Amino acid sequence: MMMMDGFLLYRTVAFLSSKSADITLKVIKSYQAKAEQQTGKRLKQLWLNMGQEWCNTAWEQYRKDQGLDFQFTTPYAHQQNGATK
Repeated sequence: MMMMDGFLLYRTVAFLSSKSADITLKVIKSYQAKAEQQTGKRLKQLWLNMGQEWCNTAWEQYRKDQGLDFQFTTPYAHQQNGATK
């Protein structure tokens, strides 16, 4: 799974044993904690592909608890997955 800071374009890669909701959520929580600690700012928005791992009650509860805005890319529109700078 690749995560990219939209401002600095810094990329981080996490290797997953599966794309289950539990594993992806654990990775994002870890990334969020590290990013917020390093920057002193809260995460506000996540851009996600339309994968099924994001559409479940665990992710919805996480979104509500953290006050995050989820934005989804259009399926099969690979130009939306990269940086525009």
